[in-house]
Amino acid sequence: MRGLQGKSYKYEARDSGTITDIPMRDKLLSNMMAPKTLELKKGAQVMLIKNMDDGLVNGSLGKVVAFMSEKMFDIYENNPEMFDDSIPKENIDDDSSLPNGRNTAKYSSSKPPAVDIGSEYPLVRFAIADGTSRDLLVQPEEWKIELPNGEVQAQRSQLPLILAWALSIHKAQGQTLECVKIDLKRIFEKGQAYVALSRATSQEGLEVQNFDKNKVMAHERVAQFYNSLYSVNKALQGPRVAKAAPTKKAKTYEEEFLKSEVSQAREYAFDDDEEEAMAAYG
Repeated sequence: MRGLQGKSYKYEARDSGTITDIPMRDKLLSNMMAPKTLELKKGAQVMLIKNMDDGLVNGSLGKVVAFMSEKMFDIYENNPEMFDDSIPKENIDDDSSLPNGRNTAKYSSSKPPAVDIGSEYPLVRFAIADGTSRDLLVQPEEWKIELPNGEVQAQRSQLPLILAWALSIHKAQGQTLECVKIDLKRIFEKGQAYVALSRATSQEGLEVQNFDKNKVMAHERVAQFYNSLYSVNKALQGPRVAKAAPTKKAKTYEEEFLKSEVSQAREYAFDDDEEEAMAAYG
């Protein structure tokens, strides 16, 4: 494939656990994203399948730019230009040192590297959301299937990477991708279109091919569930009951006082006959 260069590196997972039945353990581990065997070359496009930190998360995309040991990576961090594409990694020796005591490297056309390479891991250049890139020496991580009591039934140690030229919808579940191209031509099950489309973090980063509205299907139980929510919300609204018009309050303290005075005057007022009787009595 175009862009892939040099030697192929194969990484076999190390599986363990309390389940000694290998077929049963393999069946449990088959549901993990981490592959049993991972084969990589320089230039391979890969995706991270585990959260490393806030910048590198499950779904981050990158490209393999080199293979090196931990010791070589320490040198690389101080001299990132040493693995320029035009200079082969094999032509590096270490006849100088950094102030902190680490060995650094110089380019040589004749001498082999004096650095002990040891186990080599992929150096991946990841694209970060802010538009920058970040290099990471990707080393094995662990995935576990545990019982509530803490017993590890099955465990896999493998590089947290998968090839990312393309993904099936099933394998893409749980991923968040900033840029994704989706082909809906072979959709055959309810909910598949939703799972595929919801992987994209934005509409700008989404491209849909072979769209067919008949392929966007929902399970009957899903429809029933949302219909039940609509019915409950409608019932909670209840019948609308007309409210009594509020009585008009006095606008000012003076008006309220006058109303009180008039009421008292009416309570103690006498008619004409009563007034004449009172006068005669006096």
